[in-house]
Parts: sequence; structure tokens; C-alpha cells
Amino acid sequence: MASSHAARVQSLTHDEVDSNDGISTVLITRALEVNLKGILPNLRAVHWHLFEPGLSHPLSFCPPSLERMVLHLGDDDSITESAKRLLYGLSSSLANRLKYFKFRTSPSPSRDADLASALTAFLKSQSGLLELELPDYTIQDPVAVATLCQAATNLRTFNARVNVTKEMFRVILGALARRGDSLRRVWIVQTEPDNETIFLADIELMLQLTVVEDIRLWLEGELELTALDIRQMGQAWQGLRSLMLHPDGGPGIPLPQLATFAEWFWALERFAARFHCAEYTFSAAEVPYRFESLRRLTWLDAIIAYPEWSRVAEFLAAVLGPEVELGIREFHLGSDDAFDETSPWEVGSGSEKFRDLVGAFYQAHEAING
Repeated sequence: MASSHAARVQSLTHDEVDSNDGISTVLITRALEVNLKGILPNLRAVHWHLFEPGLSHPLSFCPPSLERMVLHLGDDDSITESAKRLLYGLSSSLANRLKYFKFRTSPSPSRDADLASALTAFLKSQSGLLELELPDYTIQDPVAVATLCQAATNLRTFNARVNVTKEMFRVILGALARRGDSLRRVWIVQTEPDNETIFLADIELMLQLTVVEDIRLWLEGELELTALDIRQMGQAWQGLRSLMLHPDGGPGIPLPQLATFAEWFWALERFAARFHCAEYTFSAAEVPYRFESLRRLTWLDAIIAYPEWSRVAEFLAAVLGPEVELGIREFHLGSDDAFDETSPWEVGSGSEKFRDLVGAFYQAHEAING
């Protein structure tokens, strides 16, 4: 590539799956001979999708201008050693440069410890990092998170999958709490194997995220929240605009608690959660509070064995306010979906009974709000 053209390139994507052909090492060597300032000297963003051993190519594309990197590595154990060397190499080549880093791979447990050490060293070298996304790589040791939060003092986004005990989960949340004055988006998929019930005491360190705007929690066990818990959450997250709560165990959040969320979450615009109707539901006249800013409510993994459809519809119409769109998602929200931008808000066509409930909601909505 001519130097004049190389200087114009700001984004590079390489996918070995689509191209079925790795970048030639000979080509890189020749390109470096021609471009004394480095290959693509003004590159700002790269996306690597690599599945072959010998993962050294990204080290040749690390100009001072680089700010964003997506690194998607194969899951085969044969490339784990190469991946570890690559991360250590990037720690030096990209020290304190990246603003955004997304890392995807799923190593076997036997290989994870070495890769975790290399990833921790890399994160330690990125003091300017603003956004970190780990949608496939599962954190099993809180050291990586603690190291990141100590180094990246202005971290704004943390999206990760964690597989730790309750105690280690609190350590991770404690590390994130250090960045409570900068974190805007926190998405966590917790796949702790014991399927324990989660209480506010287990996540209360998240209440120190005082400027957070977007929270997603996909929890392996059951989530139990009292009215006082919801009040504390609302008072702590006064600027929260988007919230997803998906306890994969238990029946979900009692539907009447929506009124408590409405009382304390004044800025909330989008809310997705698992609810259940086993408890008494207020009539429309009894609803004490309604959402002020909410624009979208998605009922996740809906299982509604409740005979009084009109009563549920009237309650929802009363508590949600005049501008809210209701979605009922009948199919299961998986942990992978939790990291997708749109999945928690998509509902599909659904079964006839849920379409009937949505129809009843909008009829009641019109009657109440005019």
C-alpha cells in the first residue's frame, strides 16, 4: 500500500473466518520496509478476529493514534499460549493509549489462569481506558477488575461475565465502586454455579455508582428485593435511565413492586425485568405512584397464570403512565442476549394470550389516560 493511501486509513477489520486466509507475515515485513513510520500510521480503530496460532499480526498495527481495539480470539487451546504472548506484547505496544477495548474468547478452565494473568497485565497498562467489554471471556478472579479500576481512573463502561462466589462477587463490585464517580454503564452477567438467592446486601456496593445511567444484571439465582431496597436503589441511582433485572432463578419480581420502582426511579426511561403475578395486584384506583419518565417496559420471560387479565392490564396502564410502550417477551432471555444492545427490548410476535394482554393494556391505558 502506498504511503499516501496508508496515511488515510483510520479503521481496519480482519476476520480469518470470513477471509479464510491469514495476513501474510511477508506482506507485513515488506510494508514495514516501505512505511518507515509503521503500517497505517494514523489508524484509530482495529477489529481482529483470529483463530490461528501465532497471533502476532496486531503488534504491527499499533500506531500512537490507535484508540479502539476489538480482539476476538478462537477458543481452541492451541492458541492460548499465542494469545497470552499477544496480550503481553500489546501491554508494551499500546501502553496507556486505548480508550475502548473489547475482548472475546472462551478458554478452557485449565488454560484460563495463564490467560487471566496476561489480561490483567494488559489492563494494568491502560490508564486511559474508558470502555471495557468482555462479553465472552468469563472473569473467575476479581484481581483483573481490581487492577483495571485502579489503573483506569475515568472508566465509563464495564460489561463483563463473571463466574465467582458471592464473596468474590462483592469484591468485584467493591472494585467497581472505586470508579463510582465515572462509571455510566455497567452490564454484568453473573453465572455463579451455586444458584444462590441474591439480596440487596450482596450488591449494595453498586449503590456507590452515583452517576450510572445504564445497569443490566443477569443473575443465575433468585433476586429478592423489599420496598426499602428499591427505595435505596432509586435514591442512589438518581440519574439511571435504563435498567434490566433478570434473575434466572425463582419466579421473578412481584408485579406490585412496579409501583415502588415508579416512586423512586424518577429518571428511568427503559425498564426490563422478570415479574410474577402471584401476589395481590393493585386496582387502577389503588396505584399510589406512576412512572414520570418511563417510555418502555419489557416483561421478560413472561409466565402469566393469572385469571384476571383485565386487572393486570389496568394496573399496568395506571402505573406506567401515559407515554409508555409495553412489551411482553415470552421467550427466554439468555445470558448472551444480556450483552446485546437490543435483545432485552425485543419481544417478537408472542402467543395469542400475550397479544390479548397487550391489547387489554392499551384499552385500559386509553380509558385511564384519555
